Amino acid sequence: MIIKKRGIFVFLYGLLMALALPILSFGAEKIERYIPDTQAAEQGMTLWQTIQAGGGVMIVLAFLSVAAVALIIYYFIEIKQEKLIPQVFVDEVVTLVEKGREEEARKKCVNSENFPSRVLLAGLARKGREKVVVKEAMADEGRRSVDNLWQKLTYLADIAVISPMVGLLGTVLGMIQAFNVIAFQAGAVKPILLASGIAKAMVTTASGLIIAIPAMIFHAYFRGKVQNIAAQLENVSEELYHLLTD
Repeated sequence: MIIKKRGIFVFLYGLLMALALPILSFGAEKIERYIPDTQAAEQGMTLWQTIQAGGGVMIVLAFLSVAAVALIIYYFIEIKQEKLIPQVFVDEVVTLVEKGREEEARKKCVNSENFPSRVLLAGLARKGREKVVVKEAMADEGRRSVDNLWQKLTYLADIAVISPMVGLLGTVLGMIQAFNVIAFQAGAVKPILLASGIAKAMVTTASGLIIAIPAMIFHAYFRGKVQNIAAQLENVSEELYHLLTD
């Protein structure tokens, strides 16, 4: 569900280039078709007209907004302490290890997909060796699990950073469009043509911020959850380590 960073950046870069070149080539004669009629202007722009005023950059921003929503839903489903560190599972394997039924604990871990099961399997695989070896193996597995969680969370942070930059690109393109009006109009410049380019500049900037601000808020929320999960996993790992080495 989560694609690699490099793939996202390459896709976005190609999409931006494909959209930017046609927009930059617009002359003043091509601008008028994006301008609502006078009656619509008096009544105010609808949401769809506002989106259209943003130009092709809005396609990229729409993609980023959909990706942000998909990631947030995914995080709500996946980043749960009761799912990643289920207390019932921890109590069961602790009881089994305390009673010396390590093979049963191993089978239970193999059939479970959570952080404590990975940590305990790493410790059981090195049981009988020096304590420092067992401890390092369990600690490494715990760090690896938490690092994977952090890695998934960075995608939302990337969207929060990229969205305002894409909005700024739209702002620059809108201003270029506005100046093109002046350059291509031999006579008096029509204010409505200038307004079209300025509208594009403002709409894309606002859209980028509308995407980025919630993304940053949810990133901060999930960051706190990951920190709590990491602390809880450390406590569980320490308990399991002492049970295996005592």
